Order: sequence, then structure tokens, then C-alpha cells
Amino acid sequence: MHLITVTLVLGVLVLTACNHRADVGEPPKELPAISSEQYKKELEDIKKGIRTETKIKLKKDGKGAYSWEIQGKDANEVLKVNDTLRKKLGE
Repeated sequence: MHLITVTLVLGVLVLTACNHRADVGEPPKELPAISSEQYKKELEDIKKGIRTETKIKLKKDGKGAYSWEIQGKDANEVLKVNDTLRKKLGE
């Protein structure tokens, strides 16, 4: 029963992250150019702030938008990590 709940929560998170799109009428956000070294440093800072048994695959497209996949054993921890990423990455 617990496995089904965790699988369902993770499925909803993945679908929500995959369906996140900007509105057509909304102008693109101007983001400053970030070097790969700074990008790696930011990723490490985020990982240090999140100390759980979760795995995060963080992706950044050419326009500067972030997306991610989160895997973990505890659904509450996965949700907490997702909220933390949303706050830190400004979504």
C-alpha cells in the first residue's frame, strides 16, 4: 500500500514538472548568462541544503529554464525537496 502511494505521488510530481510551460502571450524572462562553473556551484549549493535520501536530476534548457526529476524513498521528503527547488530556482 505504501509503495503504491509513493509511486502515485512521484508520478504526479513528474507529470506536473513535465507539463510546466510558459504562457504563449507572456514575454520570455531575461536571465543573466551563467557560466558552467557558476551553474555547477549553484547545483552543489542546492544539494548541500537538501540532505536526504533523494536523488535529483536537474536540467537547464537553452533559455535558462530549469526542470528536474526527484526520486526518493519518503514521499514527504520528495515533496519538501520539490518545494525547496521551486523556491531556490524561482519558479
